[in-house]
Amino acid sequence: MTSMSIDRQDTVLQVVSSLGGFSLAEAVGVGTTHVVTGRPRRTLSVLLGIARGCWILSFEWILCCLEEGRWVSEEPYELSDHFPAASICRLQQHLSAGEHQQDLFSDQPVMFVSPQSQPPTRSLAELIQLCGGTVCKTVRQAGICIGFHKGKKPQGTRSLSEQWVLDCLTHLKELPYDNYDLDRKSE
Repeated sequence: MTSMSIDRQDTVLQVVSSLGGFSLAEAVGVGTTHVVTGRPRRTLSVLLGIARGCWILSFEWILCCLEEGRWVSEEPYELSDHFPAASICRLQQHLSAGEHQQDLFSDQPVMFVSPQSQPPTRSLAELIQLCGGTVCKTVRQAGICIGFHKGKKPQGTRSLSEQWVLDCLTHLKELPYDNYDLDRKSE
């Protein structure tokens, strides 16, 4: 659940409890199949759900399931208009019987995620890796530095805004660096 009031969260808990078949998790992880959102905001949970090939659903799905007294088809409630990558990643995951690895960042240089990054370093690194990218622990090994980094970088290492990772995943395509280049913005 994400972007949801306490009342709506309670409704989700009630429906999951009464209909069974699903369990709730604190965070989007390996076993997550559905992410239900109160409104179509690009949250970390939504992005992790997209990267993992989960259903990204509106809260209305829960209301319909409550009304019907059973789990109904997810497709009419999928937020693919707001998150075009969601249905593509979900279908890829489904067709590969859960073995699919996104390759969005597989052709990118090794990336270092700044400790000052927002979203947090661990979350950004997880998104990059879920999408086929390689993340390193030190900027010396990186071809791309994600987020602002105070220290020295190797010559030729690009500094890109965290937004680049988020926007690439939202649109499921590598976007040009130009609008996200932190070195250019600081000149």
